[in-house]
Amino acid sequence: MATATLLALEGQLANHSALPLRATLGSTMLYHGITKLKPEGLEQTSQFFDSLGLKPARPLALATAWTETLAGALAVLGIGTRVAALSILATQAVAIAKVHASKGFDNQKGGYEFNLSLIAAALGLLLGGPGKLSVHQAVRPRGRWSPLRRQRLSPLGRLALLLG
Repeated sequence: MATATLLALEGQLANHSALPLRATLGSTMLYHGITKLKPEGLEQTSQFFDSLGLKPARPLALATAWTETLAGALAVLGIGTRVAALSILATQAVAIAKVHASKGFDNQKGGYEFNLSLIAAALGLLLGGPGKLSVHQAVRPRGRWSPLRRQRLSPLGRLALLLG
């Protein structure tokens, strides 16, 4: 009896395992994106991108800031999670290639250790989806007679459900 209860509890907990991953990765990306969207942050990011040879620097800095902010919000909410994960993979791959790779692994020496952790978290969400405690789960159609299935979803709504 106790074993069955533990197995049931383990299954329930596994259904919610994406939540801490989404919360941590999403809040990290939100913080970095919002920081870049502030006037001084956008200026610093633009200058930094220019020094790396990323041109046009200001539009790329703005695109990066919005990508990080929106990906973070989507990850925290648990809708469009796979799109958010792909966006995070792209931004971190560029960060490693342009900034951190030459400095080695050690984060304290400017290396790619932290970026690799963000990539691992994003890959987890890309492969596993948003999990049970998510907006995606709350709005997705269930069964043949679901109220959402009877209503027509917009193409954007269907795409959001498809991408998790």
